[in-house]
Amino acid sequence: MLPRLLFLVLSTALLTCLAAQSPAAETDALEAYARGDYAGVVKLVEKSVRDGSAGIQEHLLLARAYLHLDRNNDALGVLRTVIERDHENPDANALIGQMLYEAGKAKEALAYLETAHRLKQDAVTSSLLGKCHYALGDAQKAKMYLEQALALDVRDPSNSYLLGTICLDSGSGALAEKYLLQSEEAGTESAELHRLLGRAYMEQYKFVGPVLVRRIPGSPKPGEVVDGHVVLAPLEGVTDQYKVCTRYSALYEGIRLLEALPDDPDGLYMAASGWLAAGDAARANDSLRQLSRHEPRSRRTLDLTARALIVAGDVGALIEVIERGEKAKVFDAHEAAQLYYRGAVVLLARGERTECLKMLEAADKRQPASAAVLRALAELSVTMGRDKQARGYYARLVELFPDASDIDGLRNALQVLEEKTGGAQ
Repeated sequence: MLPRLLFLVLSTALLTCLAAQSPAAETDALEAYARGDYAGVVKLVEKSVRDGSAGIQEHLLLARAYLHLDRNNDALGVLRTVIERDHENPDANALIGQMLYEAGKAKEALAYLETAHRLKQDAVTSSLLGKCHYALGDAQKAKMYLEQALALDVRDPSNSYLLGTICLDSGSGALAEKYLLQSEEAGTESAELHRLLGRAYMEQYKFVGPVLVRRIPGSPKPGEVVDGHVVLAPLEGVTDQYKVCTRYSALYEGIRLLEALPDDPDGLYMAASGWLAAGDAARANDSLRQLSRHEPRSRRTLDLTARALIVAGDVGALIEVIERGEKAKVFDAHEAAQLYYRGAVVLLARGERTECLKMLEAADKRQPASAAVLRALAELSVTMGRDKQARGYYARLVELFPDASDIDGLRNALQVLEEKTGGAQ
């Protein structure tokens, strides 16, 4: 059955207007339609429509009644009669277009919907045009018509939901978040909405929302959602006080998705990322272990494992994960270099300069034009007395980044090293 709210309900004002201009039989039919007595409408106007004495409005009224009664073929026959008499009737074109779209015939629906839209622009027709273009793979036109529909009427959550999906597919996480939240506010509630919102937050690196302190009675456990906030941990030494994060995060959407679909891989990935960002390594690793059972070799599993190991400071295990990811062609050279660099930072903070140097050299091998890696190598080489190697790194920095904000400092450092090591190479 076709969605009634999109095009079947006539407004009270329109019914009143039509009733004032209609003969008694049509007025009775309009009143029956307003009461929801669609079978009564058929009894009142079907005969006159068939014998050709009915007007256009009676045809449209009968077509709508048929649609409510799931008599779609009868409705289509009546609407085609209207088109034969008035090929630019906006209502008949819109209804036929809707029926064709719902039947999976988006291409055929476009001609009718474009005619209806040209004659009378309304939210329903704009929405249908947007959905047709999306079904046919034209996201740009779909976005244009859906935005128009939303501007005319914000009450249909399917428009903002589809707009959010389109924005997410094009990599616009912030816009996707805006539209998907709008859809939720308009009444959408589904596991898929939580999945899409979670993806939007992941794209923006909003793993965990702003952290607040709130008083919550009843000893809630970490991970519980209370008044739209995720409980993170109790505040030490204070009764009923908890650290919480707001709902605008991947952690929140991951938890909500897992409530609807326990063990869902997307939900586990969002939850693990959120708990890691919140500093709760135990819960992050628990979600990560569950995710690994579903997809042990996926890019996101290996990437999240690497991030967790960096936080834990387990550089040895990190190297194994990087090598595994490169072998499986999950990590490209840039991604592997970034992970080696982050591991080197951990080692440097611990004072393990020799091991840090090895990690930086591995990063440089994979990404020779990284300013961050070259700077770290140059500075570390100087502190370790490796002047010749430091000179080479500074020379590359000067050559590769002549517009660096501190280019004069880099040149001075290179000159000093050249003097110490016996001139330029």
